[in-house]
Amino acid sequence: MTNVWRLDTLPSEILIIIFDYCHAFDLVRLSEVCKRFYNIVQDDTLWIKKSKLPLVTNQISKRFRDRCNPLLCLRQKWHVSRNWECGRYMERTLFWERSKLMPWIQLKQNSLWWGANVQILGYRRTEYFDAYDFFHNSMYSKDVCKFVVKDNYVISGHVDGMLEVQEIRGKGSFSSRNAHNSDINAVDATDYVILTGSNDGNVKVWPIGMHMDDISVPYGTIPIFPFSAHIPLSDRVWSLAADPTGVKFAVGLSGNKNKSPLHIFDIECYNESDVLRHCWRKGAGVLGIVWEDPNTLLTCGYDTYVRKWDLRTALCVNSWPDPTDATVYCLSSDHAYTMVTGTQYHSKAVLWDQRQKNFVQIYFVHESYESSPIYSICFDSTHLYAATDQHFIQLTFSGHSYDEMNYRYMLDAPKIKCSKTD
Repeated sequence: MTNVWRLDTLPSEILIIIFDYCHAFDLVRLSEVCKRFYNIVQDDTLWIKKSKLPLVTNQISKRFRDRCNPLLCLRQKWHVSRNWECGRYMERTLFWERSKLMPWIQLKQNSLWWGANVQILGYRRTEYFDAYDFFHNSMYSKDVCKFVVKDNYVISGHVDGMLEVQEIRGKGSFSSRNAHNSDINAVDATDYVILTGSNDGNVKVWPIGMHMDDISVPYGTIPIFPFSAHIPLSDRVWSLAADPTGVKFAVGLSGNKNKSPLHIFDIECYNESDVLRHCWRKGAGVLGIVWEDPNTLLTCGYDTYVRKWDLRTALCVNSWPDPTDATVYCLSSDHAYTMVTGTQYHSKAVLWDQRQKNFVQIYFVHESYESSPIYSICFDSTHLYAATDQHFIQLTFSGHSYDEMNYRYMLDAPKIKCSKTD
């Protein structure tokens, strides 16, 4: 009589090899068979490869991990990613404004920033968010258009063309310059320069110095040298962003006067370093730019598409149309597979997988489906933050008992099969 081999009698090393072929959801079910299987499945060995595949939670990029709070363990990633895909989340309004604004937000690992009207607020990222518990509150004489948080400084552009830099901590040092003749719609910064773009059709590069022996600069201020480059573009500047290495920067225009609304410049030489070949329609303005790496960037705007550009070929290598043919106001990325866009109508955000052609999920980030666009959006592995004209919304995806709000079925894209046991 031959011996009968049973799965639970095999050596652990063999079980690990077998289990490695299983899908993540099968591993969860296997962990419920017995204590031995549970202990094997709990080991990180089985999850190393799988943790790099899911949407939102893969945390492959260091730039993305630097804004994630918290960092997920390997076994959590599939569960949280499935919540994103199936629309399982908890919505919370962090705060709301009586007047209608055009806000801008920034997300860091330990802080969350919101700016609109004459105010920029910095909040601590804690489990129990308190709208009155802010650690930074800047008040300005004119409305804020855009701002960026760089190291220990908040750099802001205003409707009167002023460029202002304020220290977050310490003595609260402050510097300002009359940078443009009109609204500063775009601001970014590297370790050495500040980049600004305006309605007046100009881009300027401002060298900065944190330590300068100049008696004309008041003590405690952050010196902004006179601009070292003035790039006239004869078209309204909507967006700009420096690449991760600080060597190049991309500029997005309204597309009403120039043939192309997207330009790439060298920060040191200030000349156009890459000419992207694409047949643009008039008015296809670029409202959002995100660099994936030094050679690729994502854009969105009035042409209702998200586009991926490869500077090595100077071509658009992929594009994703908004499912409702709406203007795409803003864009955020995990610098791997995942993108989230904020669109023109009904506070609608869209989740994308760059490995797929169709969108993955839709979120109406305010339960009333208000008509406001999402003006600014950002996310980490467990949270999505969106700013509308009156509301600042947080969606949390890390729980286990959320109701499913799968709005993907509203459109003609293929449905995702989701079950409560996932």
